[in-house]
Amino acid sequence: MAYRLFLFDLDGTLVDTSPGILEALRRMEQEVGVEPLPPKTLEKFIGPPLEWSMETYYGLEPREAKAWAEIYRRIYTEENCIAKSRLYPYIRETLALIREKGGKCAVASLKIDRMVAATLNVYDLAPEFDALVGRSEACPTKADTIREAMRLLDWQGTADVVLFGDSRYDGEGAMEAGVAFVPLTYGFGFAEEGSMEGLDCAAIAREPQDVYRFVREQFK
Repeated sequence: MAYRLFLFDLDGTLVDTSPGILEALRRMEQEVGVEPLPPKTLEKFIGPPLEWSMETYYGLEPREAKAWAEIYRRIYTEENCIAKSRLYPYIRETLALIREKGGKCAVASLKIDRMVAATLNVYDLAPEFDALVGRSEACPTKADTIREAMRLLDWQGTADVVLFGDSRYDGEGAMEAGVAFVPLTYGFGFAEEGSMEGLDCAAIAREPQDVYRFVREQFK
């Protein structure tokens, strides 16, 4: 069966947000007075839930991790780090193709919900999606965001649904929700050898144009 509902992760999938994320983390470190993490460790913040990364890499308790995450988000938005992201090529063309052919598209991200629209609005891209879902108390996991996107669109069944994403969180969430998964190796999460092991993949996109090609194939 061809896919008709196309779900997208955000960071490392639609947008290269790494410059702004890394800058905001460095400014947060200065503000809280913590010893800076090595650059390679800091890069691991891109993709997973922010509070989890704070706990894991700074050794924080959950309450403190939540407080640091809010400092980071304030810096990221108020100090214009959000505008330092870069839209990947072929994204506009891919979304236009989905609309032209009568498909549906949505964002299902582990980025906190209010930041999803804010990031896409930098490129006037939010209106191109039929639904935007980020992490919230109601949707704490990737599978939850996938299911919520389908609920908002009143989508019945999972056989014609596919998620594009650049991390194991995406792949495991897709498997849990029962939808197909296309890993994107041009993003942040699949750089290490064996990082896709155990994931059920419908295809692999090594560059943004591969996503466009995959979508085009669904409507032939």
